[in-house]
Amino acid sequence: MAEAPTAASSSLQPWLQRVAETPPWSPWRLALAIAAGLFALLFALEWSLGRLPLAFGVAPEREEIYAPVNFRLALVLILLQAYLPAAYAYGVRGARRTVEEVRPWLRATGVDPAQLVATVGAFDPGRLRLAGAMGIAVSIAIPFWIDRDPSAWAFWRYPVEPIFQRVLLLATGWMGGRFLYSVWVESRRLSQLSRDRIEVDLLDLRSFAPLTRQGLRYALLTVGVISILALNLFDYEKRGIFSVVLVASGLVVASGAAALLLPLRGAHAAIVAAKRAELDWCDAELRRSRAAAPGARTLGDLVAWRALVAAVQEWPLDAPTLRRFALYLAIPLGSWLGGAFVGHVVDVILR
Repeated sequence: MAEAPTAASSSLQPWLQRVAETPPWSPWRLALAIAAGLFALLFALEWSLGRLPLAFGVAPEREEIYAPVNFRLALVLILLQAYLPAAYAYGVRGARRTVEEVRPWLRATGVDPAQLVATVGAFDPGRLRLAGAMGIAVSIAIPFWIDRDPSAWAFWRYPVEPIFQRVLLLATGWMGGRFLYSVWVESRRLSQLSRDRIEVDLLDLRSFAPLTRQGLRYALLTVGVISILALNLFDYEKRGIFSVVLVASGLVVASGAAALLLPLRGAHAAIVAAKRAELDWCDAELRRSRAAAPGARTLGDLVAWRALVAAVQEWPLDAPTLRRFALYLAIPLGSWLGGAFVGHVVDVILR
């Protein structure tokens, strides 16, 4: 499999992943715990500094007109920071389940299927850290983009909300880079597994269904990031937030499509190779049968079989799968509408 971990790296799984896989914890319980802890910390800071009225837009001073916006941005970043570790762990859990589900269709080789399962979720530590560092580098650029201010990272110039945002932004960049790296590596592993180990039956492609489900799972987890980012569109008139969210959403949509297709690349290659071999055989048999001048029934059967093989889809994606993916892409729209509605209601209440 691609990027098979060494014994040292396989025992060095991220600690948040280990927590999420240790009962009674689960990925989403971990997300709730992180969100609750960060929410409590933010509200405690706001309360201790006497800034809660400003954060909720109650009679802000002139220099604090952006306090509600900064507070909402901090809340969105808390949701992202809670979501990404859970998505990371849930994606790994899904990849492990996928390998288990395709075991009945694996060719007998020298590699133990249990060993394949054990490698899921284990990544090269150096590359994983590099992915996190790249995410931090991207997150550092975002305040410059939004504020158009060279001193965007001068902490001492800002109140507590922007400071809280920037700390969370670094953590979110770290987790986001690692999450995307885990999706890429596990997808490559599943792709190579399907290309090299799974038997192809052109009349029954159900052996690739677990890979399709994992691709959809990765796509949903990736699109979930847009759903959270879309909450920021409520502040579309404020300081470049709209452009940041749109660009980030476009990148995440592209990542979601890649997440759907990457685990299936190996299946696609295996199906194409099996079709090509079967079509070549049909062509050879047709030429041989025509030269031998057999009955029309034999030629007709060969032609019908060749047409059936040629019609086999080369990607294990059916119409329900594509409809579900399109539905996933519509989720952020509902998130944006919901955020706008809640913001409008809050404004009406506080007037």
